[in-house]
Amino acid sequence: MSASRRRATMRLLTVVAFGALVLTGCGENGKEPTDPTAVAAADTAQAGSDQTAAPSDDGEGSQDTQASTSKTPWAGTKQFVTIDKAWTEGGLTYLSVRPAQKKVNTQFDTWEIIPGTGAFTTVTMGKDARVLLTVPVRGDDASGASRGEPLPSSQAEFVTLLNQLDSGVAAGVGYDLSFDGEGQVAKLQSVYRP
Repeated sequence: MSASRRRATMRLLTVVAFGALVLTGCGENGKEPTDPTAVAAADTAQAGSDQTAAPSDDGEGSQDTQASTSKTPWAGTKQFVTIDKAWTEGGLTYLSVRPAQKKVNTQFDTWEIIPGTGAFTTVTMGKDARVLLTVPVRGDDASGASRGEPLPSSQAEFVTLLNQLDSGVAAGVGYDLSFDGEGQVAKLQSVYRP
């Protein structure tokens, strides 16, 4: 086999291996990607299989991963939402959410958040729900961490930080929520906005 064919074969195998890593999500070191272009590439592969579990008119940004019930329409799903308010009552954290969409803004390599329409829905966070925050929700004061790196936070700290945000800034922040089988939020992660 000639050297040029060997190089071409190696390039092809490299592209196939890289494509398999991107599509399967391997090589992420347990972290969710924060780079919009990397997520967009993975989302493109799933575009044909997305279904709506949200009770909104256009079901923006929702992804159904199992059958839903009418009492807990988001049980077992992942949703992209905006949050109007958050509060703690009786030892539980509640969020007022509405489905939204996120699109890649290639000019600035960031996300463009498109708020949904319709009424907000109140959801409950599980007692052991993970909270991961990026800028602008957590602020810029995290030492050694990039602005887009999601850092863990407590539910109480999240409620405080969200309520301290300027209303204009808060309206432009999106969140990835993962719901457990009972319809409670198991994971909340804010989406980086510069």
